[in-house]
Amino acid sequence: MDGLLIDSERLSHESWLQASDTLGVAIEDSVFHGIIGLNKKTFRGVLHERIGHRVDVEELIRVADDFYRVKVNAGVPLKKGARACIEWLSNNDMPQSVATSSKQKLARKKLGHHDLLDHFISIASGDQVNQGKPHPEIFLTAASRMSIAPEDCLMFEDSKHGVVAASEAGGRVILVPDLAVHGEGSHKRVFQIWDSLEQGPRQFQEWIGRC
Repeated sequence: MDGLLIDSERLSHESWLQASDTLGVAIEDSVFHGIIGLNKKTFRGVLHERIGHRVDVEELIRVADDFYRVKVNAGVPLKKGARACIEWLSNNDMPQSVATSSKQKLARKKLGHHDLLDHFISIASGDQVNQGKPHPEIFLTAASRMSIAPEDCLMFEDSKHGVVAASEAGGRVILVPDLAVHGEGSHKRVFQIWDSLEQGPRQFQEWIGRC
């Protein structure tokens, strides 16, 4: 969801920068890029390992969350092509679920702002699984709730951790890059790489036409 359907990773990045400025500590972009796609429990461990010797990680998270909450309350913009993709799939009776590292309440708030919730069979969220991305549990959960085998699912991702999770779940992965930096490790796991979701409806129609 974040960085794929909604343009929230930039807001998150801005919030981390504001928090680091507030606490007077410089945090490299590589640290932020390393936690994209992780749930809060998992990225806490990463932050403690990477910068715990320089800053109070819990205070950093609290301050960043405060800045982020203000931005989310104002509404998070949709990514280009997101609504067109979602509505095309709904109009063609293709079941959809969200698999997000965000908490359930926050995920519903972000999607509800754009009246998109009714398009999804379920929202599998980071607080509903035991293992966050890059573990495949969240994708397996989303597929199970649709009663569809994971290998019969297209799984869309923007983050490195998400690509690993979707690939390990057995889905056919489509990478739509956002802020996370990808390399050969991601590329060898994916079925296709799209510049944006704007090409979705055209590609969906082409696939259906072959059936």
